[in-house]
Amino acid sequence: MSDPDRPALAAILVQLRSRVDTHFAAAQARTPAAFACRSGCDTCCHQRFGVFAAEAEPIRRALADLALRTPVLRARIREQADDPAHQHHCALLVDGACAVYGERPLICRSHGLPIAVADPAPRVDHCPLNFTSGPPPRESVLRLDAVNQPLAVLATLWDRADGEGDRPPARIALADLAREPDPGETP
Repeated sequence: MSDPDRPALAAILVQLRSRVDTHFAAAQARTPAAFACRSGCDTCCHQRFGVFAAEAEPIRRALADLALRTPVLRARIREQADDPAHQHHCALLVDGACAVYGERPLICRSHGLPIAVADPAPRVDHCPLNFTSGPPPRESVLRLDAVNQPLAVLATLWDRADGEGDRPPARIALADLAREPDPGETP
């Protein structure tokens, strides 16, 4: 059996993102008052992290689209990647909003949800702004392994399609994506 090709893997990523989005929407509908998550709340974006190449690709496309539609915004994102005043915020966060929201990675899609983590001991974690009046309903908790395990397999297959062999998939910093030249642009 051969590995899936890039379009098939991209479709699987879209499906995984959709499942997380659906879980989030159901959790919010179940206990709307328990969620502080709303437009303008960017507390979870006050950090820098990386994504697998499989998730970097749609972000690259979104940034290239911004370069065509809104070049000033695209230039600002690139500047923020190296701005010391912005170093503790996601480089894709502009004026409190994600510039590539529709293509945001899974980690961003799950922020705000109560998350079941098993390392080192099983526990449920969530944004300190959410569920301040009591614990989240069990059916609202997202098992982190249910997202991370398929994402890791997808990332491995994605890299293998690049001829990367059996190495563990590397992560690409979002700030590095913000710095990259867009298609047709000279570095």
